[in-house]
Amino acid sequence: MAHVEPEGLAALVLGEDDTPPEVTAHVEACAECRSLVESLVDVRRAAGADALVPPPPGLRERVLAATGQATAEPVGVATDPAADRPTVLRPRRGVPAWAAGLAAAVTLVGGIGLGQALGRADSPSPDPDPTVLAATDLTTVGGTDPRGLARVEQADGAVVLHVEAAALEDDGELREVWLLNLDGTRMVSVGFLAVGDEGDFDVPQRLLDEGYRIVDISVEPDDGDPTHSGVSVARGELT
Repeated sequence: MAHVEPEGLAALVLGEDDTPPEVTAHVEACAECRSLVESLVDVRRAAGADALVPPPPGLRERVLAATGQATAEPVGVATDPAADRPTVLRPRRGVPAWAAGLAAAVTLVGGIGLGQALGRADSPSPDPDPTVLAATDLTTVGGTDPRGLARVEQADGAVVLHVEAAALEDDGELREVWLLNLDGTRMVSVGFLAVGDEGDFDVPQRLLDEGYRIVDISVEPDDGDPTHSGVSVARGELT
């Protein structure tokens, strides 16, 4: 049985509106061609749902050359001059060379859509901006000289105290960040701040809820004593 040439099957696979009716009729009647078309449709679907773009110039000629066909045959069902003679059907093993070439062409064209889809999937989504829960300017204790800023941010379920204190003098001393309670009797250390730098400190939400809302930066001697030195260089109340 004469089968539809590759270009005709490609028209069906790519969903072209001008597919000759004789091609459609042959594929409906021929189990082998129908099976091949269904397989190539699956290839196209795997390449993504985006609209296909025309193949580059010369693609068809390269496919035909790779499959051993020097020239293109007319679109439609190839006719056999000896069609009246009995046809001996032999089982075919594997996939014909021209079918493999057609699959490669369809995959190449559909791969453009697949590349676009994979590009979107591989691109990491930008991190959402953190929500600012509270903020304060840091000044000298009992004064108004600016010393930096502090704010509490929430992102991905984590609560972070962000401190900027670039205005502090670089004298090489240790600077520790504290949260003081509004009652004036309790405090907790959240970590050390690099000189003239900024830092982020994870804090439990419950501390803020319990009134630990005064940010304090102290100068600490390197003596192993974990308590507050009593020398504060910046302070501000989170609101």
